Amino acid sequence: MKKIKILILEDHTEEGELLEEILTEEYEVIGVATNYVEAVGLYHLHMPDVVVLDIFINDKREGIDFANYINKNKAIPILFLTNAKDRETFKGIKNSNAYNYLPKPVDAFVIKVNIELALEKFANQYGELSTKENGVIPINEDLFIKKKDSLFKISKDEIYYLEADDKYCHIHMEESKFLIQKSLTSFSKEFPDTFFKTHRKFLVNKNLIHRIDIVDCAIILKNNAVVPISQRIKKEMKEGLNIFT
Repeated sequence: MKKIKILILEDHTEEGELLEEILTEEYEVIGVATNYVEAVGLYHLHMPDVVVLDIFINDKREGIDFANYINKNKAIPILFLTNAKDRETFKGIKNSNAYNYLPKPVDAFVIKVNIELALEKFANQYGELSTKENGVIPINEDLFIKKKDSLFKISKDEIYYLEADDKYCHIHMEESKFLIQKSLTSFSKEFPDTFFKTHRKFLVNKNLIHRIDIVDCAIILKNNAVVPISQRIKKEMKEGLNIFT
């Protein structure tokens, strides 16, 4: 699991340092840019998961300009920080598809909650992180997971298999295992090209299969984990059906 990457755009040194200190407790702050050009460079270098932007940089609305740049490239959740109250600024915020704007000075609890809400809004899965202890939302090829009060990110390609447990799933990775509040069926619909249902209780990563043992009704994965195959799947394999589509 990896920490969520945050990029900050803030031209006031003290405020930037305070924001970095607050967010570093839980996230990976990949940089504090002080102008538009620097922010664009850090964005392409590190590909952050969320950006936190001051709107006015050097008395210009560079925060809004940068948000628009992000949306034209690879869109990610955006949060604005501002003390502005003029109509033109709020029009720019609205048109930038930002999740929200927060007043300065920054409150640690409020900004962390709003990062969760921004991810939910971006994925159009409201409440998955903010109201569930083991919530999860997929964004592109990654999963953002709530584990107690912390947020983490994993790639779907790191998952060897999933095991159903009622309305929950156990995610099995190379050396770790954890629980998410999501059914096996709903998970399989998110990534149909990557995961294959071998059994009513198991979903395996097609790309991490080492070999298939028809006799013992099992799939052996590249980490030597053994996952059972149902009789229906075994029958389809014997009949030569393409079960991986």
